[in-house]
Amino acid sequence: MSKRTVFTTLTPLPPGITRETVMETLRSHTEMIDLNPLVEERHPIKPPPNATAEEYHCLWYSLTDRVQYLPGGVLSGKVSYNACFHDLENGLQTHCYAPMGLNIKGKWTLGGSLPGEPVAPVELGVGAPLHGLWLREDVDMKCNIMMTSFVKKTLKKAHSKLVGRLLIKAQILDASIKNQQL
Repeated sequence: MSKRTVFTTLTPLPPGITRETVMETLRSHTEMIDLNPLVEERHPIKPPPNATAEEYHCLWYSLTDRVQYLPGGVLSGKVSYNACFHDLENGLQTHCYAPMGLNIKGKWTLGGSLPGEPVAPVELGVGAPLHGLWLREDVDMKCNIMMTSFVKKTLKKAHSKLVGRLLIKAQILDASIKNQQL
């Protein structure tokens, strides 16, 4: 029996990070894959036979994750699955088709406003700051009811590390650009 779970994670970005740097990372699919601490392998593939008409023209990858089933790495295993990536004007959409009916649709969105820009209206109830940039991840997943809690916890932990790595990379790039302008 499958259960649908929807959740949103919003991360305010530190001052000094540019919109261009974050969008460059979101649009670099292999970099987004490599920033995920679970992923051990990635290979570009042709769209699989089960690709929807909408997703057929997306960029597809075969990914392999190392998943820790018990704390401390006592029991871990590899899981391979297909995922597609689709660029949006202000972000990225992904769709993962994993074994055992696990289906994860993700949408990464860059929002907010920088100093000197008009303050953009903020959606209520998501904790978005009025000033500064933020990165939002909306997840819609469907999986076996017995696996839902484990998958959600694992996904949130991995994507938290992914965002942390993205922020460090953005800060390093932006500092480098500023140093070159001196």
